[in-house]
Amino acid sequence: MYDLKKLRPILVKDLIRVGRKSDGGYVLSASQIEKTEILLSFGICDDWSFEADFCKKAQKQRNNSNSLKAIQLHAFDYSSEPLNFLQSSLKHFALTQLNILTCNIPRTKKYAWRAIHFLWVFITFKRFFKSKLHRFYYPKFLGQKDDKIYTRLDTVFKNLQEEPENLSVFIKMDIESWEYRTLPQLVPFFDKINGLTVEFHELDIAEKKFEEIMELFSTHFDIAHVHGNCYGGLIHGTKLPMVLEITFINKALGVDSTVLSPHQYPIKGLDFPNNKKEDIPLIFN
Repeated sequence: MYDLKKLRPILVKDLIRVGRKSDGGYVLSASQIEKTEILLSFGICDDWSFEADFCKKAQKQRNNSNSLKAIQLHAFDYSSEPLNFLQSSLKHFALTQLNILTCNIPRTKKYAWRAIHFLWVFITFKRFFKSKLHRFYYPKFLGQKDDKIYTRLDTVFKNLQEEPENLSVFIKMDIESWEYRTLPQLVPFFDKINGLTVEFHELDIAEKKFEEIMELFSTHFDIAHVHGNCYGGLIHGTKLPMVLEITFINKALGVDSTVLSPHQYPIKGLDFPNNKKEDIPLIFN
């Protein structure tokens, strides 16, 4: 059984929310954004509010410091190929027309909304991911090999245009349980990474793998924030969430690892439910 006391965050005084106030938004330290030159994002689906907000906040910090160097974004998700969004829009538009003919008003509204949604996603994708803005998209899942569909984490680092400086990389990862297979690939690059925010899935059956990852990361990282994702619900017979969002901060950033956070979780004003369900309280004593 998980020991929540081991997951209690340290006190980080400059926590901010990045992304929207629902699923897709995460909490991290403002100092991590300040340090970041390269944002690596794994798992975007049809929501890049975190990536857009991160880039916006990073650019604002650079404007305030008169820095001309723009942040690089490298986003990976095989399922987010923009043509897929356009095809989904056309498919739902055709279903809208069909249900108009059969006078099925509820289904007409549902499919019309989806057609508009996917068209809007396609348009915003094309506007956001542009190489001239240093925002790159790759139609790849993260995995244990390199082929037409998958790429490895260590391959991603090796293929960056320039060698990243220490503490210059931040990582966001939401890859539906593949985190357990891929996160160990980061070990050689720990000094390059100022932090990560990771969604850990299927905690009801992945306890051993989860604890191995936490032990591996404990050499270089502390927990800056933790949030229970209410989409997954609770592990049967417990008050522990099935899915945890954890933000790690590199010890080299100088935050005192011995001072534990006094906050109650979720933190009001920073944490929000991932859907219409109530947020999951986390008690560490």
